[in-house]
Amino acid sequence: MTKIPTALLLTCDAQLVEIDLPFGHDCASSAERRAVLRAALRCDRFDVVALTRQWDMWIDDEGLYNHPVNPAATALAQRFGFTHQPYHGPVLLTGGPDAQGNTLPLLRHQVIGLFLTLQDL
Repeated sequence: MTKIPTALLLTCDAQLVEIDLPFGHDCASSAERRAVLRAALRCDRFDVVALTRQWDMWIDDEGLYNHPVNPAATALAQRFGFTHQPYHGPVLLTGGPDAQGNTLPLLRHQVIGLFLTLQDL
């Protein structure tokens, strides 16, 4: 059985890259997760766009100044009503937050839904 990625990196040229993002609620996994986010997004500061209850899109907080426009990420955000700006640089897609606001890994149905949604754009 194929392992489901915990997150997907959507590059500026619409490539999807599987990322194993550490999950858990302890400080060590949280610090590791932040380090992986910074490395994947190639940034120091990041922010999250809650696309839906199921999907979060992590972005470089200063992407406008550091990266080209990401047409696929912009189209994905627009699909869910985020029409106010283009998104720049690679973005990381994860599961939506739990009841306490903690980031969750992608589940199989969420990965399939992302593939289908991106294919439809």
